[in-house]
Amino acid sequence: MSLSKSPFKCFAPSFLNSFFSLSLLAAFILLLSGCGVNFAIKDTRGQSAPTLDGESFAEIMDVPYPSVMTLERKNTFTYTRKGIQAGVISVVGHLTTDEIGAYYDSHLPNHGWQPRAEAQSGKLVSTWAKGQRVLTIIASPLTLSLGSDIRLELWIAPPHTQADLGKRVVYDTSTPAADPVVETKPIRGGKKDGFSESDI
Repeated sequence: MSLSKSPFKCFAPSFLNSFFSLSLLAAFILLLSGCGVNFAIKDTRGQSAPTLDGESFAEIMDVPYPSVMTLERKNTFTYTRKGIQAGVISVVGHLTTDEIGAYYDSHLPNHGWQPRAEAQSGKLVSTWAKGQRVLTIIASPLTLSLGSDIRLELWIAPPHTQADLGKRVVYDTSTPAADPVVETKPIRGGKKDGFSESDI
């Protein structure tokens, strides 16, 4: 039987058009779901949106980070030795290093921190001091990210003393209460010695 004499001759064009339209619609829906588009409606009544000027904290209550940034719990750890809090707080967000520098210039003095040094060239490295602690701020662009996504690391540690020379501290999660293992040998190479926590 030839196609011209097929009983489906008048039905075929409209069927093909409908099939093509449905295929396009299915592909569009799959594309949206594959891109992770979320159509859920969030009720934000009574909630204030986070702002760049807002302060959030991760255990160390005098070291804030911008509320618009997100805490990376897997890269954050803090500890306390002899009443002194130390550790690293890691957050990510869609900011620039200039915005982060300006944020800490306006917020840290309110928490008793004093500026010590700053350098910026693609990254931002800023050092502050307060009592028996030193805060080092490192802000750098995320390597596999589009736009201005930044990882911000806040390192809090006690300052070095003369008694620290010739020693270093190795943290081992298997030791009880996160007590460090203190080694009294110099670091390999002998050019620069490490530090200990004997004064903490």
